[in-house]
Amino acid sequence: MIDPHAIGGKIAVLSLALLIGGLIGLERQIKGNPAGIRTHILVCLGSTLMTLTSTEIGLGTDGIVRGDPGRIAAQIVAGIGFLGAGAIFRQGASVHGLTTAASIWITAGIGISLGASPHLGELGVAAGGLTLLTLTLLNRLEIDLKLKRIEQTLVAEVREGKGGTERLLTLLKKNEIIVLGVTSSAGEGTLQPEIEGATRMMQIQVRLPQGFDREAFFLEMTQEPSLYSFRLD
Repeated sequence: MIDPHAIGGKIAVLSLALLIGGLIGLERQIKGNPAGIRTHILVCLGSTLMTLTSTEIGLGTDGIVRGDPGRIAAQIVAGIGFLGAGAIFRQGASVHGLTTAASIWITAGIGISLGASPHLGELGVAAGGLTLLTLTLLNRLEIDLKLKRIEQTLVAEVREGKGGTERLLTLLKKNEIIVLGVTSSAGEGTLQPEIEGATRMMQIQVRLPQGFDREAFFLEMTQEPSLYSFRLD
């Protein structure tokens, strides 16, 4: 058990924060995420250092409580949200970076527990191990699930005058296709919905069911009069 109140213990705690943050960051960097080893090390080191400082200021060198030991550390929870938000970005109908943002958040939490006390430090080490297991083993499970339920993008130009959007969504539901997100823009037709030639370009992020019959779905799509064109990327 490391005593964080001794100078040697403080250095050991910071070294442990460097190790845990580095391992989590390594996993993120291997998967090609922008927030990698250095980011996670700095987050874990910084949160540990600020918690150690907060505890030292609150307790004083004689161990007598002279203030709130958690005053500085409490600001880490609020501040880390800004850093995590920088890892999230949107691309079309998809949102990326949520797992990396969550890993930054949990890394800060681990750093706080390491710097708070020996008992909480042990909890932080356990949380670090569980975080690595979650990012590695469950990633394999997610890949297996995606192989069974493929996520793709359906691009379709629909005739608005014939209720094309509603008919298309009904057709997807009939084929047990789950809609994850929808974006749309004016198509090649005129911009007035009341005119027969008005069209709208739909970009729909979908999840296909297991055993999806692509040929039968395409045949049904070609027979839909409200569809001008479509493709499944």
